[in-house]
Parts: sequence; C-alpha cells; structure tokens
Amino acid sequence: MQKTFYVLTGITAIIASLSSGPISADTEFEDSIPIDLARALLRGVGSPMDIKIYSDIPDDFPAFDVPDGATLMGSVDQGHSKQVVLFSDGEGLEQQSELIEYLQNAGYLLIDRSSVRMPQTGFVSANPPDLRIPVQLCHDMQGLIHIQLYPETNRTFINITTTPAPNSGGYTCADRVAQNSRGAGFSPFLGGSPGRQSLQSSLPRLTLPEEAATQTARFPALMSSSTGRAESKIDFSVDWSLSDVYAFFSDQVVEQDWMPDAETSGTRVALGAWTREENNRILLGTLRVVSKGDENYQAEFVVSHLE
Repeated sequence: MQKTFYVLTGITAIIASLSSGPISADTEFEDSIPIDLARALLRGVGSPMDIKIYSDIPDDFPAFDVPDGATLMGSVDQGHSKQVVLFSDGEGLEQQSELIEYLQNAGYLLIDRSSVRMPQTGFVSANPPDLRIPVQLCHDMQGLIHIQLYPETNRTFINITTTPAPNSGGYTCADRVAQNSRGAGFSPFLGGSPGRQSLQSSLPRLTLPEEAATQTARFPALMSSSTGRAESKIDFSVDWSLSDVYAFFSDQVVEQDWMPDAETSGTRVALGAWTREENNRILLGTLRVVSKGDENYQAEFVVSHLE
C-alpha cells in the first residue's frame, strides 16, 4: 500500500510540474483558426477595438471589380482601416494594373507613378525585382488606398487597404500628386505604361535562363519602341549550346500564343519567325540568337506590323 502511495504521489508531481510549466509545441493551423484567436491577433489582446472579419468585401469598402486571374480570400475591418486580400497565380502585376485603372476611373489619383511596376515584356532577368513596394492612390472624399503585392512561390497575395485621408492642412489629393511629381522623376521603362500606339506591350516576355549572367543585372535589356516596331535586345553568357538557347526562348514565344511560321539555325546564328493577331492587326515577331563565342550570346526579338 505504501509503495502504491509513493508511485501515485510521484505521478501526481510529474503531472503538476508539466501543467504548471510553459507549453512547448510547434503545431501550425493548416486550414482555419478560431475566429476569436484571429481577432485577438489582429487587434492585440486586451484592446477594446471591435475587429470584424469577412469572407467577402465590406459594404462600405470602395467599389472595385475583382480582376481576372485573382481570387478573393476575405477582408478585415480594424476600425481605423479596412483590408481586402486577394491572391493570384503568378506575379499579380496584371491584376494590380487592373485595380489601379478601375480606381482611377472612379476618381482616385495615383500618388507615385514610379511605384507602379507594369508587367515586363521583352527579355527579363530570371530574378524578379522586389514587387512589395506599395502603390498609393488618393480620393478627396474616400481617403487613401494602398495596393501591395506579397509574392510567394507560384502565387502572389494582393492586399488592398483603405484608410481615411489624414487632415493635411487643406491639401487635396491633386496637391499631393503635384508635390510628389516635383520630387521624383519618371521613366516609362521603370514603371510606366507605353503609349497606345506603341508595340512595346506586344513584345512577348522572355525570361533568361537562371544560369545566365549579364553585365547589367537590374535592367539588362535594351528596349526601343515606336508605332510600327518594338525591339528588345540583350547580351548574356551561359554554358549552353546555341540550339538550347534558341529552343529555350522559342518555347516561351509559343506559350504566349504566337504561331510559328519559319525557323533556321546554323553554327553561329539561329532565327525564328512567328505571327499573332492582336487588336485586328497581324503582328510579325522575329527572334535572332547569335553565338559570339566563349559562351557569350546576343538575343534580339522584334515585333512589327505584318499588314
């Protein structure tokens, strides 16, 4: 009996020591979390703020259409701000552009044009630029909207946050835009959009091999555009054969709905031609890859009007 008593006492002591100590675990929620926990994490435990979490969009959120290729995840009203979360397969740049265009048509002014990264065309680096720079729009009555991209593997979260416009001593949104434009330059290739008559946007996006090295890593491609012609050219080095380099780019062209027309390849030069119908026009796209020796290459893609 006494031995049993000591055993039970020892077990009780062990249980007591475990229950009174810190809980050590690393179990993640996989599909959903308790709503009370979500509210507490968003507002801070003990805060009197009333947090509302929605599976759709709050009624008083500025109206917008969910862009093609994006999916609504939900939204949250934290009192001082409201946030809608979308996600998109890929970089989310096209969806961001659609959101900006919709809000501009609704009377919002874009504060900083240089923060907008349009979908890149022509030859681009395999290492994408930082897309997390927020885009800010302003409406004198509705307040401010921030659109921010959070890239993950094979998808991007798109956060749209609205806050009341701060009292800035009578400054309007137009005043904000003018003040910002005076303090920053604007380059059409670092965040602007080409003119409507330009063929720059018709260039296919051609991603370099991950193994490729360029002399200018940030903006490696020379690009020019006019009403009748757009060109993207780049010099790079990679330990590949000419045929492998050509096939790598030509496969990307076909994947972007260009129809093959002709191709030829020699020991130093590989050429290809494709056609595509766009806006009731027939476009001609030509790719030229030149082997310059010692694993050095020059690639050029040109888009022009066929008729």
